[in-house]
Amino acid sequence: MKTTMGEKIKDLRVERHMTTKQLAGATGISEAVLNGLENDTGRDVGYSRIIKLAEFFEVPSDYLLGFTESRITKNIELKELGLSDKAIEVLLAKRQDNELLSQIIEHNEFSDLINAIDIYVRQLAAKSINTINNLTTVVQRGVENYAVGADMTDEYGKAMNYINETKVDEDEFMRYRITERFNQILRDVYDDNADKVSEDIPSAIKSTNEMAESMVDVLDMVKSGEVELEDPFVAVALLMEKMNVTDEQVIGGLDAVVEFLDEVEEEMEEVEKNEEETDTIPIIDH
Repeated sequence: MKTTMGEKIKDLRVERHMTTKQLAGATGISEAVLNGLENDTGRDVGYSRIIKLAEFFEVPSDYLLGFTESRITKNIELKELGLSDKAIEVLLAKRQDNELLSQIIEHNEFSDLINAIDIYVRQLAAKSINTINNLTTVVQRGVENYAVGADMTDEYGKAMNYINETKVDEDEFMRYRITERFNQILRDVYDDNADKVSEDIPSAIKSTNEMAESMVDVLDMVKSGEVELEDPFVAVALLMEKMNVTDEQVIGGLDAVVEFLDEVEEEMEEVEKNEEETDTIPIIDH
């Protein structure tokens, strides 16, 4: 949710544990003007004052003016982000939902996820895991020698199975850690966006889902013997009742579909006509 300029200024001031009087002393802007800005009642804001506040709080003026919700200045060096040219091109192309990508990056587990991937790719844990496995092998040899000497060969197999279970497969272990962290991020992002789901679903898909659910209900009623279908019209009537749809709405919907198909047909005819005209353009040799 976007905040007003006054709310942004107040948030930035409170984050620095400053009063309006202290902010006035630090920026040279009168306390009365600052109060007016924070309450969004200031009439003569003046761009020079916005610049002063932006410089003091180290945020872009566009952030205070409401053109962006990012506090990071635009003139930040891209090399500081450590991204390749290709990665930057991908982000700028916006072939993915960058807002969703931001939510994933902002998650408190994201750094741990990337670090786990780094350890896996660079095989940084290989030596430690190999050391553990080698110690396990030493234990296995000790158990084997003891079992033979004590004539306990029957128990030997059970002991070996137990010890083998303690060995660590580096690839399997690291991929499990990475998957678990990524799944946690996905679960949290999923929950954070749960309220937006119904808003983002197109009305056509909502209607289709409701129709499918209603059809299942009707079929369940038939299966349980609650109703008998003498002809298809009874099923249609039950479906309409389940969906709270009137005859007029059905007719209106059909009319809309017919109108839409007519428009599509007209557009297709126009496209074909243009293609024919293009094909008949004479070529003039010079």
